[in-house]
Amino acid sequence: MKNYTSLLSALFVVLCISSCKKEFDAPPAQEIPEGGIKSISDLKSMYFSQGRVSFAEDFSTYGVVSADEASGNLYRTLYIQDATDGITLRLQSSGSVYIGDSIRVYLKGLVLDDVNGVISLDSVDVDQNIIKQTVGISLDPLTLTLSSLSDANESKLIKLENVQFTSEWDGETYADGPNKVTVNTTIEDCDGNTLIVRNSGYANFADELLPTGNGSIVGVLSEFNGDRQLFIRDLNDVNMTATRCDGSSGNNGNGGNGGTGNEILYKDFEDLSLTSGGWINQTVIGPHNWEASSFGSDNFARISNYNGSGNDASEAWLISPAIDLSTATSPYLSFDNTYNHPGAPLEVYVSTDYTGSGDPNSASWTQLSFTLSSGSWDWVNSGQVSLSAFLNSNVYIAFKYYGSTSDGSTWEVDNIVVDEL
Repeated sequence: MKNYTSLLSALFVVLCISSCKKEFDAPPAQEIPEGGIKSISDLKSMYFSQGRVSFAEDFSTYGVVSADEASGNLYRTLYIQDATDGITLRLQSSGSVYIGDSIRVYLKGLVLDDVNGVISLDSVDVDQNIIKQTVGISLDPLTLTLSSLSDANESKLIKLENVQFTSEWDGETYADGPNKVTVNTTIEDCDGNTLIVRNSGYANFADELLPTGNGSIVGVLSEFNGDRQLFIRDLNDVNMTATRCDGSSGNNGNGGNGGTGNEILYKDFEDLSLTSGGWINQTVIGPHNWEASSFGSDNFARISNYNGSGNDASEAWLISPAIDLSTATSPYLSFDNTYNHPGAPLEVYVSTDYTGSGDPNSASWTQLSFTLSSGSWDWVNSGQVSLSAFLNSNVYIAFKYYGSTSDGSTWEVDNIVVDEL
């Protein structure tokens, strides 16, 4: 009986200890009130009617993130859209918010204002003002033209088709990555309308080459003190591989020049080889050949008859491999050319009976007319030179250079294309 009483006493003590043990509660989840709901269109209307607005009460707006900071092209900035409009969020610090996130923005404590010409929500704290709802939402861009852009499109994700970077940016990169310098590049349409594309030196694509073709670009439209500008999110937003407005071919950038892959013939000398692809370098008179050369990041074919102290009599041909145009309908030739110093103009010929070796003067050649550079290293495009008279399986294109003992120009050619209209 004594042992039984002791056992009961021990159990009682254990139960008392267990019942008196403190239970630690999990910290309460942060409750951010929703308050009244404002669409993005409502917010912009508030600004237009009231000017700068400081939110002191509970309000929220909802939207899907259309552009984030992931690539480094945007800094402490997000763009969101709802069914009514788009708006810019200026962040106090970066946070884990990404394209496709559906978010609620708690407006209390934020400022609605014009920042450099763009209506924005300023001083956004990612932790205190942004509440994720869902992720992975697909947002289609609004397809527009350069001529149709307006203030109503600002802070929206847009797509521009049939545009290209202006020729001044050939061979240039999106920005200056080594020095972390932001660069304003320019795109144009075939009617001459233009738009700034602003690229940060901190973007992970800053050192990639700009495309030289025509095509589409996606980005968020913004403004800086009256100048409209586009921010791309990454290189997937750029697809420019088609023929340019002037008929010349281009490339999609991202590391080097090159054609679209669909041309009948394309030669851009980016490999610094004159004869790769079956090209022929044939010297008839003098010691001077065509050669692959470069200036900065541009590679091209070059010839000069200057020997260091004077000029040599020269005749040199740069000849394409045989081209089969027997099934073509409206083929054309296009190329870029430039020169400097007095001398004979560059000549371009077509032959259907050249054998592919030996003195080209032994074959029959037809001279072509094209747009020549005006000199002083001014690059121009030849235009689309019709080859419809040469629908043959054995077609050769030749660039013929002359120089005398008294003068001689230095000629350069690049981006040689044979394609269909």
